[in-house]
Amino acid sequence: MTERFHLERVGVEEPSDENRVSGYGMLELFQSEVEYRFNTEDISLEEAEWHIHDVLNRLPDDTVNDICNRAYEWKTEKMSSDTADYPAGLAEVEGRGILTFMAVGEVELYRNPADPKDKILGAILGGSTDWDTENGMGIVMLGHQVLEVREYLGYGEFAIWTESDEK
Repeated sequence: MTERFHLERVGVEEPSDENRVSGYGMLELFQSEVEYRFNTEDISLEEAEWHIHDVLNRLPDDTVNDICNRAYEWKTEKMSSDTADYPAGLAEVEGRGILTFMAVGEVELYRNPADPKDKILGAILGGSTDWDTENGMGIVMLGHQVLEVREYLGYGEFAIWTESDEK
């Protein structure tokens, strides 16, 4: 029987907002420990752990390929637009090899602000890339669906759901 995923070192992020919680755990795609953040008014600890275990840590091949393809397009555009020094091998990398030039350190989890009963959570995987070191990276997801892989813009839940998602 498989043991369930549990966040470690779970606690309140700021004393002024007891509902903002963070905890640490593995993100399988990047084989690294990351900080997961969420609001307990919207998402329970159990829901967050379930989403991490059953969605984020079990991404289908199509989803991983989509992340890599979008990262590749961003990398190619960025590298063709400037003359910065890049790490060896970055220009030639394709497919899943691009993941070695990316890192994620935090994951924000969100619930649909227009529909609190929506069981599909959104997530923004925040980190860095070797081709855009100034801006950071955001992988914006809704469940298993990749919405964007781009420089980090900090839009939070507004990067995931639009007004057209409201029912």
